[in-house]
Amino acid sequence: MRFLINQGGCGSERVGCLIGFVKSPNAVLETPTSALLTQSASVVNLTAEVLDKVFSKPKLLWVPLSKSIHLETGLKAQGQGVAKFAGVANHLTCVTLHNVCEATPSGHFEPDKVPLWSKNGKKMITADKYMDLMAIFKPDIILAIADGHVRLDEGHKRVNKSLNRTCKMLDICVDRYKASKEFRYSALIGVLVGPNIEKSCDESIKHVLSHRDSICGVALQGLADGTAESLTVPINKLESILKRVSDALPKDLLRIIEGCWNPTVIMTAIQHGWDVFDGSYPLKLTNCGQALVLNFDISRNSEELCILDLNIERYKEDFRPVLLDCDCLTCKKHTRAYIRHLLNTKEMLSSVLLSIHNLHHFDRMFHHARLHIASNTFGDFKRHIVDQYEKYKNSQPISEENEEIETQNKKIRVNDVL
Repeated sequence: MRFLINQGGCGSERVGCLIGFVKSPNAVLETPTSALLTQSASVVNLTAEVLDKVFSKPKLLWVPLSKSIHLETGLKAQGQGVAKFAGVANHLTCVTLHNVCEATPSGHFEPDKVPLWSKNGKKMITADKYMDLMAIFKPDIILAIADGHVRLDEGHKRVNKSLNRTCKMLDICVDRYKASKEFRYSALIGVLVGPNIEKSCDESIKHVLSHRDSICGVALQGLADGTAESLTVPINKLESILKRVSDALPKDLLRIIEGCWNPTVIMTAIQHGWDVFDGSYPLKLTNCGQALVLNFDISRNSEELCILDLNIERYKEDFRPVLLDCDCLTCKKHTRAYIRHLLNTKEMLSSVLLSIHNLHHFDRMFHHARLHIASNTFGDFKRHIVDQYEKYKNSQPISEENEEIETQNKKIRVNDVL
């Protein structure tokens, strides 16, 4: 796999593409972009057939090992990798240890192991075991195993342990990657940790870059630990970290940021040169019965808020599509009132229809971002999107915000955002 920068904007934002996938030589992924979050290597709420109707071109599927480790026996018997096994061979896969939006119980660590939490409980795994699994899963992109499930307010002791453990594990991953022909189909991504402590973060960057000849990019972890509170970091603090880390990296490396970040954070990350996001945000909205309805036309303002909560009574007799002029399958055939009815009666179809719309609309946000970067108008587009999200956020009463955080925490604990 190769990452090419096609065009830069007025700042650090850039339009690029991922090409040269060994198993899919004709596939081209334009960046900045978002992956699609999966469970058992299938996009959550969508069958493979529906996925191909929603996205006719190859997409990057985000495959947390914690939600797909149970496929190991079948994958080993089949021998053709996780994409083929799950019936999504037309798409590309990126396997990582956890979705960072999964809230996991705290517990002891060991010097050379990290916990893998799955539906069968906790299992401590080494970097060697992880690479054994990667040889079975055969993804297009491998995120190196790391101890990155850390929130920004962690103390020095925890961050330093995370750093030391992650560096040792990366060394093993790189050695295995270079020594085995089993990984000829996969690109390796190094993981950065400790972003809240500048010295630790610098050490992490230095260590990852020592393997620059073996890695195709970097992923940033350590910003959130899966709880809703960890996603409420002030934007100026996040922006400072995103800029500092990005400025320290070579421009030709792909940059991945993990986390269930809202449009304000995403636009800020793109502005500072981050290329790929993990795709958990549209699923979070779907799980809450909400629809993303951003207005992408910077020449006009929308009267509606950019997120609709279709659970509420006002949509009971609203027979408009979720979003006018949206060409997704949901908006072409169904109304807000119908989806509200499905949510009210707890029908699974509500999640399917909301997923189709939210994934499609979220993808369009990146499409328009790329167009504005190419036109050197990304600053205007960013302000347009941020203003809409801030208007939505400011419309929520404080008491409702607290209630929403607790509701989201419960959903995360029960569903791990899946």
